[in-house]
Amino acid sequence: MATGVVQKKKETIAALLESADAFRFCGPSDDPDEQTAVTSGYRHLVIQLQRLAGPLLSPALQARLNSINVEIDNLYSAYDAHSEITALMPDLQALLDDMKETAFEVSADKRMKPQPLPVPVCSVVGSVLGNYMYHHKTLENLFYQAGATGEVPEGNCVVKCQSWLKRMHKDVADPTAVLGKILEEFMEVDNPYKVDDQTAGRKSITEVLARHALSYRHGGFILGAQSALPTKSLTQVLKDRDLGQVDKEFERALANLEPDPPASIAAASSILESLFKVYIEDHGLDLPTDQSLKPLWKTASKHIGFDPSALADEDLKKILSGLNSIVDGIASLRTHASTAHGQGKRPYRVQVRHARLAIHASHTLVNFFLETWDERKKKAAP
Repeated sequence: MATGVVQKKKETIAALLESADAFRFCGPSDDPDEQTAVTSGYRHLVIQLQRLAGPLLSPALQARLNSINVEIDNLYSAYDAHSEITALMPDLQALLDDMKETAFEVSADKRMKPQPLPVPVCSVVGSVLGNYMYHHKTLENLFYQAGATGEVPEGNCVVKCQSWLKRMHKDVADPTAVLGKILEEFMEVDNPYKVDDQTAGRKSITEVLARHALSYRHGGFILGAQSALPTKSLTQVLKDRDLGQVDKEFERALANLEPDPPASIAAASSILESLFKVYIEDHGLDLPTDQSLKPLWKTASKHIGFDPSALADEDLKKILSGLNSIVDGIASLRTHASTAHGQGKRPYRVQVRHARLAIHASHTLVNFFLETWDERKKKAAP
């Protein structure tokens, strides 16, 4: 990259830091229009910093910067964001001091070979947004404003959205960055006229992202995109009872621990859900109406024989009862602390050790379930 371009980026980041430091805030009792101007202005500054400086920081610092979010008309979120930016200011200033042309060259090399978005992600996101928006111009504007380029694909809104996402890696340097901005309004702005559609769509998008070790983060960010994509789908891995590949799925969840513990919890829970669905479908059982973790576990565990009351050995009874507690705990933690669900004003502050505990517990349960499945199959064979 030319030295002039490097210098220009450096100057832009420096200007953003100066603006963030000198930003003029208002008070909670001031005019609502002024509060909107303040929160939207500071939100813009934060997003610009995340986009420009984030990729050049260490993973830990990048995660801290990307976790900062300003909500429009929520002045307190702007105050919190200002405090976080101030705390990061020495590191950001050090980045400017050390910034060299080679840093941008590495980033450019990565952008030259963007990875395609997983096909299931494109399919689910395209279906959800295409059916939700169903207006061609609105959908096209959404994509272009998010950074998509090229000609608009042919077809209805669903096909158009799916096709555009599938070819994204051919058009832009960072497909996941564009995907995050495409999803931002749908994932964060509630539509009172389409509550049910939006709730179901958010759940579907969150689940398909988690199956590929990805997660949506407030502000239009897709986390976990740096992880290697699986060579085959999780469903196929579970159908094959491939313990080695299952271990790799959990390794991907562990890879998100430091930058995003909630996403790791969501991934661990999704692996369990996928396992139980595969088992239920393989044995021709009726899927529960509520296909969340606990109802799926209840159906699968009953059929496979994980009923503590059916055992004579008291020690094994205690262990099997513990499995029920693991599922109940992971399901609750996913609801209250993971990225899979919206959080209230006081979200649970999940820590790395909590996420690690959930992942290891989930891994133990999955392996025992698969080994028991194979053992049952051997006994049933003629």
